[in-house]
Amino acid sequence: MKLYHKILFLTLVQLGAIVSFGIYQIQSLYVTQKMAFNQKNLIQSEMIQKRFEEKLEQLQKTAQILTASQEVVTGIISNDTDMLYNWSKLFLSASTHKIHFIDLDGTIISRGESEFRFGDDVSKRFYVQQALKNDTFLGIDNVDNKECLIFAKRIKQYGEKPIGLISVALIIDDDLLASLVQGTTMNIAYHSENQTLSATNHEALIDASSLHVMLQAGSVKEASFTIGLASDEELQALKEARTNFFVSIGIALILFVFALHFTLLRHLREYQSLSQVLIDFYEDRLDIKEVGTTIKQTMNERSTPEVKKIAEALFNMSRKVAETQDALEHLSSTDQLTALWNRRKLEEFLEQKLKESERGSFFSVLMIDIDRFKTINDTCGHEVGDHVLEITARLMRQSIRTGDMLGRWGGEEFLLILPQTDLSGACVIAEHIRTNVKEHRFEDYDHTVTVSLGVATYRLSDTPNTILKRADTALYRAKNNGRDKVEHED
Repeated sequence: MKLYHKILFLTLVQLGAIVSFGIYQIQSLYVTQKMAFNQKNLIQSEMIQKRFEEKLEQLQKTAQILTASQEVVTGIISNDTDMLYNWSKLFLSASTHKIHFIDLDGTIISRGESEFRFGDDVSKRFYVQQALKNDTFLGIDNVDNKECLIFAKRIKQYGEKPIGLISVALIIDDDLLASLVQGTTMNIAYHSENQTLSATNHEALIDASSLHVMLQAGSVKEASFTIGLASDEELQALKEARTNFFVSIGIALILFVFALHFTLLRHLREYQSLSQVLIDFYEDRLDIKEVGTTIKQTMNERSTPEVKKIAEALFNMSRKVAETQDALEHLSSTDQLTALWNRRKLEEFLEQKLKESERGSFFSVLMIDIDRFKTINDTCGHEVGDHVLEITARLMRQSIRTGDMLGRWGGEEFLLILPQTDLSGACVIAEHIRTNVKEHRFEDYDHTVTVSLGVATYRLSDTPNTILKRADTALYRAKNNGRDKVEHED
């Protein structure tokens, strides 16, 4: 039997055994792990659902206790703010943040969380109107400019004559969400038209599903609670399966080496270096550029024509892959129209700057928006709009330093990250950008183009959302103040 046939026969036999055994191990482990994984997630989801229902029941229970008190009824009739405050503050807890007594005109008589604050008119609030109309309200609405779970109920004298309202509210914040998922591997997120909150630092939920709640919608629109995995523990099962798979391959390869020692290694020793390079690449000990360098060295050392041809082919292939990899990396990080960094790259850089700031570094950000850009597109067409975007991006790039990070955040909006720059320095750069853009005369657009800029600088414990929100707020103020302005955070 020729060597070729020996290699082919032994390889197929060993490879078939390895693949079959590996598939069996991985499939068995996957099925077992998946069943346990799903069961655990179901139990945890039901636990979170139950905790949420308990929060709502606590709100209703607190309201029922207070409305049943004759002293509370007397206090509302007599408008006794002190007595109502003393009663309501006794029931404030981690499950009840706000207790308000309200008269039939919608005026707050007393607040459990603030002794000397009363008299506010809340007659226009949706939950007040619904409670006056339907006797109760259980849902989500704004209370003191905070989105809350709220239960409102009419208070009646002798069970018949309405004399006022009580509202019991729980602020929807990170602490509430964290308490719902405490002790689980789940994450819960709250989303409305005004904000998005999450119990953990994970931005995306895995296997997300909605929390089953029957709540009335107040002035807060599109409010929803979503449950999902905070981390994909199934990956751990897959890692274990991979380990078993590698062990199986290792055992099979040992037998394989012994069987082919006197045939393959004797005749194919010169191929060992090339194969080792590929193994190192597969096991992440070499990147694609190091593969090319190593193969080039092998080409110079080996004399066998076949080995040289194989090495040359691998070298050319690795070089093309490396070039393609670099090109793809560049494309994935830049905006095609303006050639600036794209949003994904900006987010990565911002995260990096925040980590560096924990070690004493600092930075500022500029949120930049082209004024009345929609008018340019609508009146002159998208080609002119693209021209304005390209030239504006070039002007901004000419106005910044080498180490600054400028990118297109979206549409006509740009983000500039300024390392080691305080608020005053950032405002100087912002003003320079604003002036350069305003003074430029565009070839395909006869009118003056201006930009509005919002400036914010790093604060301790900042997150990407907080610092960008301050910059965006400053930008919004610049827009409202007439555009073509630089505004900074308070």
